[in-house]
Amino acid sequence: MPKTALKTALLKTQNGACALTQNPVKPNLSLVDTDRKIQKKGGGIYTAENTRVVDPVAHMKRHGIYRKRDEQMERLKSTMDGREQVRKLLNSVTNRILAIERQTDQMDAETLEWLAEQKKQTNSRLSKIDREVTKQIKAIDIPVAQSALGVKGIGAVTIAYMLIYIDIEKANYCSSLWSYCGLDKASHERYEKGVAGGGNKTLRTVLYTMADSMMKTRGAYRYVYDRKKERLSVSEKVTKSRNTQGKLIECAWKDTKPSHRHGAALREVMKHFLADWWHVHRTTEGLEVSLPFAIEKLGHKTWERPEDKGWIY
Repeated sequence: MPKTALKTALLKTQNGACALTQNPVKPNLSLVDTDRKIQKKGGGIYTAENTRVVDPVAHMKRHGIYRKRDEQMERLKSTMDGREQVRKLLNSVTNRILAIERQTDQMDAETLEWLAEQKKQTNSRLSKIDREVTKQIKAIDIPVAQSALGVKGIGAVTIAYMLIYIDIEKANYCSSLWSYCGLDKASHERYEKGVAGGGNKTLRTVLYTMADSMMKTRGAYRYVYDRKKERLSVSEKVTKSRNTQGKLIECAWKDTKPSHRHGAALREVMKHFLADWWHVHRTTEGLEVSLPFAIEKLGHKTWERPEDKGWIY
């Protein structure tokens, strides 16, 4: 049964109420969720017997992903949600104009002029939002935010995304953040058909943009990028990489495409930044902080501390 028809039928049997809270839900089907009683990981599928209609917030609470924020953080979340929509709109308009310039699409002059105006206005709106984000981050009373602002190459937008997406109390180890962002495994292993996971794509994209900018502007983590790329360029260690036909093959790191080593080096920057954010945020919030894996398990004597990259806390 199509999900729309399933929702309609279930709402009737539930008398228009949320199955979890028993509160009335809005009749607009796009404003309610379907929830499997037996979850996907347990083999549950969307059938009339295994499905119920629920309020989206109640649904998030059931799965433990609802995060209650104070007024200051709710305002920041609202600002960033708006930014995300404007950013997506800008990307869409830019791609349409690019397709015309590449002559892969055709369009009349009037519509092209209208698109150009939309791009101009959307760019202006995005710049205005970014100024507002900077203003909010500078004023926010969270020590890790002020500490990160002092690190060369870390901007207010990156900090804002980190604050609204990461609940540091749930991250008992820095590897918890790597897993949450999908950086705990190689990209070709990130997604498995029929299995939930893959990490927070939005935050991973933000971190990639940050790492790329850090590399280009020689920010505080540029040396992490250079060191990783240099090591991989001579490494005999075997990895999986894609050849010119896009086929996944095994070869030594030194024989992979330069773009693969570039991506791996950026990923290293992202992981280093997340590890430092975790350490500083947990420390400044008075939460337990474990020693790095290299110290605790591998027997290393020293480790690169956040303050080595400019963090003051």
